[in-house]
Amino acid sequence: MNSNDKKISLPRLYIPSNEKIVNPLSTGIKASNLSKKNTQKRINPQFYNQQHDLNNHFCVIVGSEYVLKIIALQQSLMQYSEKFTLWICCIDPFAYSLLKEMSLINVNLLQVEELEDRELKAIKRKRKVNEYCWTLKSVLIEYLLVNYDLPSILYCDGDLCFFSDPNIIFEEWGDHSIFLTPQRDRDWVEKMYGKYQAGLIGFKNDLYGLKSVRWWKNKCIDWCSAEAEEGKFGDQKYLDYIPIYFPKVKISNNLGINAAPWNCIYNNDYKIDKTKNDIFIENDKLVVYHFACITIFTENDFDLWSLGEISIPNNILNHIYTPYLERIQFVLKQLKDKFNKDTKQFLSKKDINKAQTLYKDSQLRRKMNQSNHFMNFSMIISKERLIQGLTSYYSLENFNAKFTVWICCMDDLTYQILEKLKLKHAILIPVKEIENHELLSIKNDRSLQEYCWTLKAPLCLHVLSLYPEVDHIIYCDADMYFFTAPNIILDEWWKYSVFLCPQRSSTEIESIHGIYQAGLVGFKNDQNSKEILTWWKDKCLEYCNNQYDVEMNRWGDQKYLNHIPNIFSNIKIMTHKGIDAAPWNVILNSSSISKTDNKVFIDQDELIAFHFGSMQIINPNEFDLWKQETLELPPAVLDYIYIPYIEQLNKTCHTLHNTFQKSPSSLFADQIDTTTIKNYFKYPSPHHN
Repeated sequence: MNSNDKKISLPRLYIPSNEKIVNPLSTGIKASNLSKKNTQKRINPQFYNQQHDLNNHFCVIVGSEYVLKIIALQQSLMQYSEKFTLWICCIDPFAYSLLKEMSLINVNLLQVEELEDRELKAIKRKRKVNEYCWTLKSVLIEYLLVNYDLPSILYCDGDLCFFSDPNIIFEEWGDHSIFLTPQRDRDWVEKMYGKYQAGLIGFKNDLYGLKSVRWWKNKCIDWCSAEAEEGKFGDQKYLDYIPIYFPKVKISNNLGINAAPWNCIYNNDYKIDKTKNDIFIENDKLVVYHFACITIFTENDFDLWSLGEISIPNNILNHIYTPYLERIQFVLKQLKDKFNKDTKQFLSKKDINKAQTLYKDSQLRRKMNQSNHFMNFSMIISKERLIQGLTSYYSLENFNAKFTVWICCMDDLTYQILEKLKLKHAILIPVKEIENHELLSIKNDRSLQEYCWTLKAPLCLHVLSLYPEVDHIIYCDADMYFFTAPNIILDEWWKYSVFLCPQRSSTEIESIHGIYQAGLVGFKNDQNSKEILTWWKDKCLEYCNNQYDVEMNRWGDQKYLNHIPNIFSNIKIMTHKGIDAAPWNVILNSSSISKTDNKVFIDQDELIAFHFGSMQIINPNEFDLWKQETLELPPAVLDYIYIPYIEQLNKTCHTLHNTFQKSPSSLFADQIDTTTIKNYFKYPSPHHN
């Protein structure tokens, strides 16, 4: 016999004990206890043969930590499969007793002792729990095929969940003896950990099905470690050789079978969408998804990928993860109702603070999941900036932007007005909720404007802390107006912690006021961003005056931004001229302004957001467009930028008037000395009638 013959020769039948196997497929549909001791094994092939055309057989291994996921798997099979049997091998008494009490439909329970012989028991003492479970896969598969005369068995990891009829798997499997699913991972990962996924694998009860599973079993008994070495890893790397050593192997080419984070989230660029009730990965219907490395802390708190921090697109969260988490939540409720006791024993005891991809399931988070371009803004509004702030909010609504804005209300009047307007995308925060001893100690020493500047970082920290499900926050000045949906901000920013917008102004202005704009700045909900926000907060508590400090080279909250790229990492400096455009960079730089197909362009970049800083509303028809100095505004700037904004300000005034049945005159600027107006504009002007 040559070496290759030896590798795939048929070993002895693996029957570890002298227990009788009772008929698990009785007419009853509840879970069967197959653990009957001290009796002789008897098989009824005729009965099982009658079942071959009716049932698809699945098997799974479960311990205490996987009970919730196993029940979710069983429920997904109940939803999408008309005929199936799920064989569950329990590796500890807790899992067995609980699942037995649950009486799950179409489930047959086994205890691990039924499979174990002396050799396996010796291995069990030497291997970690996960390594031993990996070792047991092939043992369980062979045990079920031979002792229950099953036509085939599909092994599933406990963290799989079905999204459509699993018959698609068996149809693709066809007449082949073995069914494998490719990882579709990075080349170096597959080289080290294997090309095929051991979390979903099938074997037929035929010559090559049995030969291959017994070869795999012997390999895993010899070695099965979670530490990769010498071309081996766990039970999985061995699968690379199955298509080489054995005929009749079907390698799935269906992207919807054993989809997983490693082939749908951080690798490949598959189009994933939902059509009616079905989810598609490219053109393949999603059949089963592998929710690997999920940790369940509470019914609402999860680590979606415990191996490291990954960014999961919102459409995948919405269409795939949310339905699965709902299953987990439903199972938790079932267990609580059935056993009338605390569900903590079913939850992870790991430290939630060490979660890598922390996810809080909430109505807000589910709202965010509706779009990959859902945006979270924060804004500070006082009655002096209420009209501008509302107009900024409405500009986002006008373009059907998916967003939430947290508005810090600086006074009771602002809060009352905004609350009465019932802004569906806004969450109102009275300033008192943010104020602490540090802020209150400096409040009376600063002007309203200076205090608002001081509050920017505390507001962002407040939102990120109070709403951990929020993955980012963009601070936006109240006098920012959006000319189109600002999706490009997320596209440009996506892999960075923080984004900053350059002033793009004159050397003189930048030397005093800073090279970055504090009116639009974004922070991810990560440790790096929180450290930056804390640093910015502390600097602003020390000094945040509207006077340039020559000695310390600081001004307001803004000049501090100069230092952020120098002392922190992972900062995105926006280069798109249409993001945070403003008088100080459009007019002073004599940028080209044009309009094509209702889109405004600054040089070659589409105008996204314009910062109408230092603009004063005298009344609904009169304005000082730029109170800092006299400028000559080009006609294109007036026609394409300022007048559309003024028209929207007018609409906001009408909304306030209609809602409260009185003029919003108290919200306009205080009595202005007309001799100080630098760039007076009346609308409608004679030229624009």
